[in-house]
Amino acid sequence: MNPKMIRLVMMSVLLLSACVDNTNADDVETSEEFSADLPVGSVLDPPADGNWGAATTCKPIPEVEPLIDPVIVVSLDGLTLHLTDRAGTYDRVFPIGVGAMEKGKSLTPVSTQFSAGKYYTRTDERPVFDGPTPAEARWGWNQQCRMWWTSDTGKKTPVFAGLPFIRLAGNPNSSSYAFHGPVDDYTLSTGGNLRRGYVSHGCVRMSAEGIVEVFGRIQGRRAEVLIQKPVEHLEDGTAVDIDPWLLSQCTQDADCAFQGGICRQNEYTGSGFCTQACTKYCPDLRGHASSFCAPDPDGNDGFCTLKSETVRNGNCSGIDGFIETPGVQRPDHSATATVCLPGSKGWIGDRCMNDEECDVGQCTPVEGGPGGICTDSCAKYCPDKENAAGTFCVDAPASVPLSGGICVAKCYNDDHCAAGIKCERSERFNQSCVVASTCVPL
Repeated sequence: MNPKMIRLVMMSVLLLSACVDNTNADDVETSEEFSADLPVGSVLDPPADGNWGAATTCKPIPEVEPLIDPVIVVSLDGLTLHLTDRAGTYDRVFPIGVGAMEKGKSLTPVSTQFSAGKYYTRTDERPVFDGPTPAEARWGWNQQCRMWWTSDTGKKTPVFAGLPFIRLAGNPNSSSYAFHGPVDDYTLSTGGNLRRGYVSHGCVRMSAEGIVEVFGRIQGRRAEVLIQKPVEHLEDGTAVDIDPWLLSQCTQDADCAFQGGICRQNEYTGSGFCTQACTKYCPDLRGHASSFCAPDPDGNDGFCTLKSETVRNGNCSGIDGFIETPGVQRPDHSATATVCLPGSKGWIGDRCMNDEECDVGQCTPVEGGPGGICTDSCAKYCPDKENAAGTFCVDAPASVPLSGGICVAKCYNDDHCAAGIKCERSERFNQSCVVASTCVPL
């Protein structure tokens, strides 16, 4: 069998585990319960003296002005939650932890995989409060103070630390997913410490300071929520980020606001990424994957990149235009590591430099380069691949050197397309009555 076809798998439904209560089940407005949100590691172990510390105390909500028309965009690749007010000037970005990686995909479901395309919060409902004992745990869409989590064995632990718990509505079983506090170190008076990365069983974790701010800002309103995989971009193309670091997206050196930071172009995306020149070692920053000095293909000594780490960067899958590359040696050959280097993920719609980088079809040159995108010929339908964007057969545009039907990636907005390609409504080739949003190189 052709090796390309061996790598091809049909899209399947991934069963996701997520946050959920096992208390007051009669109040749950969903037909199915999922396993509760747990951290990576053993941070749920109870204290030896049985003292829960501040975990059974409700944390104060800051006095802030509620937003009029709140909108939330969650980026799984960017590990950001972006809260804005469509009727005002409020605009703030928060660091988050999202679903752990399973078979190359985060356990946090993107809202675009459902027909509605978006979630929303039920923060228009009266807030619910847990009490300081397990018997006083209460289910609610909009919990101002949640403490108790119930294990599979029925044991209750106050991992939510008296912080807000905001469930999502709008799609099947969406109430099993929520925004909540950090879980780690939940007995602290602060409410705990956030581990930014792919760490939960589906919920979106925030810092204690972040979750109380968001809760206070959206009370009394339903907030529209979009959860997407790609990094979010503003209208001017600027990537939404918290603390630009190695491999963060950039347009100029000034965007890489750390010592020695420079913005360098990634030929696979046509956009820039932050890095630093090196000869042997690179700096590390707490909360990010470890760094590594990799050989510079342009002939210089080396440039700083990040090691592939499941929790911190999803084995490089969370970094646009980079792929996991094993066996990379330092310029002086003193060490070897598996790191994130520029490259193509090789599926339909991904940037590429040659046909060999594409799992199926060919690398089709497009205007605005560099290189092209992976496409394949089609008569009406296209193959799908697990954990990759869906595909759609369209009439080949004049900008590509092909005729007839070609397979392109589906999208929800421009963030889902390769750099320089817009998300546009397109008719299916040989079936014009079917229309989808696609990344077509016009």
